[in-house]
Amino acid sequence: MKIHRCRVLAALGTAVALAAGMAAAPGAAAAEPVTWQATDGKLMFLNGALNVLQTHELGTGTYTDFVAGAAEPAWSPDGSRVAYVKDNRVETRRYTGSTLVKIPERAGSVRGVAHPTFLYGGSTVVYSGDGRLRYAPSDGSGYGRPLFSTTEDGCDRAPSASVNGLIAFVRTGDTCGTTTGSAIWLYDANTGGFTKLTDEGQDPAISPDGTQVAFVREAGGLTRLFVINVDGTGERQLTFSDAAYTPSWAPSGTRIAFNNGNDEDASATRIVDVASGDVATMPNPPSTSSTTDIAWQPLRRNNTLRVWGADAQGTNTAVSRWSWNTLGQSEPGFADARSAVLISQDSPSYALTAQTLGGQKQGPVLMTPKSSLSSAVQSELKRTLKPGSTVYLVGGTDVLSSAVATKVTSLGFTPKRLAGTSRYSTSVAVAKAVTSAPKYVFLATGTDYHSAIAASVAAGALGYGGKGTVVLNDGNSLTSSVASYLNSLDPDTTMVIPVGASAKYALTHTAFSHWPGTWSYYPVSGSGHDGTSAALARFWWSSPHQVGLARTDSWRGGISAATGQLWYGPVLWTDATTLTDADAAYLRSEAAGVNTVIAYGGTGSVSASELAAAGSAISASSSLVNYVPYYKGVPPAGTAGTATTRQAGQPGASVAPGPQPQARSVKTTVK
Repeated sequence: MKIHRCRVLAALGTAVALAAGMAAAPGAAAAEPVTWQATDGKLMFLNGALNVLQTHELGTGTYTDFVAGAAEPAWSPDGSRVAYVKDNRVETRRYTGSTLVKIPERAGSVRGVAHPTFLYGGSTVVYSGDGRLRYAPSDGSGYGRPLFSTTEDGCDRAPSASVNGLIAFVRTGDTCGTTTGSAIWLYDANTGGFTKLTDEGQDPAISPDGTQVAFVREAGGLTRLFVINVDGTGERQLTFSDAAYTPSWAPSGTRIAFNNGNDEDASATRIVDVASGDVATMPNPPSTSSTTDIAWQPLRRNNTLRVWGADAQGTNTAVSRWSWNTLGQSEPGFADARSAVLISQDSPSYALTAQTLGGQKQGPVLMTPKSSLSSAVQSELKRTLKPGSTVYLVGGTDVLSSAVATKVTSLGFTPKRLAGTSRYSTSVAVAKAVTSAPKYVFLATGTDYHSAIAASVAAGALGYGGKGTVVLNDGNSLTSSVASYLNSLDPDTTMVIPVGASAKYALTHTAFSHWPGTWSYYPVSGSGHDGTSAALARFWWSSPHQVGLARTDSWRGGISAATGQLWYGPVLWTDATTLTDADAAYLRSEAAGVNTVIAYGGTGSVSASELAAAGSAISASSSLVNYVPYYKGVPPAGTAGTATTRQAGQPGASVAPGPQPQARSVKTTVK
């Protein structure tokens, strides 16, 4: 069993991670209203005369060019990104028009790419191509793939997705070779179930809360606007005097904008009140006679969090309290600990790979003095673990004394020491405890903590029972223990990932007698510690929901951040006062899917202005960012125990996207 969870999402839905080839058993979709509420932002549309996507804020005379030569726009659920089609490709951009991402297709083989739409919290974009619905990470980190089995009957197009995992679409004919009929169907990405809503319709648009679908159908000689519930009941006609095409819901769910297709009309865009049926008009922008492809920007709140304690050790304990259930209790967003990992608070050299062990064994990583088990750590062990649970001690007795193991035993737990004669052989001992058959092995220097901690977060993200390990290089060389460990692996079946320049050099300048004459590896590095952590994040995670920030010059802060981010997303190294350019660029590129940025440590570790800048990087507006402090791991007074505070208004998917390493982009072959 592999766990992928997202603490900040857990209370607001039961959606599962999207996967290719999921079962597609018929059955009614069960939709629950989504509590991630939005307000109405700008309208985007295609200015037909100029062939430019433009934005317009209702009630003003301002029309702003967004991108030329594009069509069929769709906003991400938080309004921070726009997806559209250009040159038979799906692209996304920030709401400002910057930071371009192209969704890749293998060898350009997919034709007729159209109708992009964001699913769940924005980490996934769904679109049509070659008569099938396809999906891909919204950050462009992975190729598009079929959403469901290609053996399904009919030719599918025009998807419209919601934050609770429902997708309305049009199915035509029995195959893509036939064009008879035009039915509106609903696909539930949570269950794989299908529901036919109506036998005749076009241009479906699912409501912001995922409970209704708007569509158009001919009635009275013109194409009219209708709505229907997602269980197929309650169909009603909304417009009676206007033609209607390409409807778009207001994010508040109270109105629907549509194009009436009349080039001679002073206004080709209408807005209908869903409750009353009253229709208003929007004046056309200058230099055009009509607007088409309307999309209404949702303005939803994203989050910044801070988790910290009175000092470095206090932050470590705070992260544990913020992450793990109290024994015998179950709270939304928390996990049950199966074990725990102890490291020395005074020995960074032996702490660099512990997060991998914590992720794979499912438990907190706790810092304690060399000679004794601190009272805070004792309390956390008793709070989180069942009697008899394994507590791993990383390092020999010169790192964590025998008194620590004795105390663990006296508390009713089972100590298990993982140690070698050095930091390097100890990293091998930890790796072997994680798995005897690794699928991924990260190599990072043991003489500096930055790359190793970032890599340990990545390997730990594979979750309980994961098969990712981290071992350490000694500068530009490998010790005999690490070289022997790597030599025992097959690089054709185990992906070896050196992180940083010295790891790459050490790997490629070591002879492995059991390796084939030609082998491949996957180097990851960047400029500076922040650049390398951002490069690793791009390589390993596909549109994560949350990102952690840790102060570059604090290894203890990095350990706590890595522990807090287990299974959730990357840790970015940054300075104490200003968000680095590399970090800001990464967050902007991931804005569609990243809903939360978490600072680990007090304002002396990550400043308030730095965290605010991170929030602005992922949001459509700095005014749309919640800030929630978790001092000692608990929410502010008056909100303790409330899931809505802990989850802070997040979207529907309760499961974080798993690691999807972008191997093709960095694969290097050695002869």
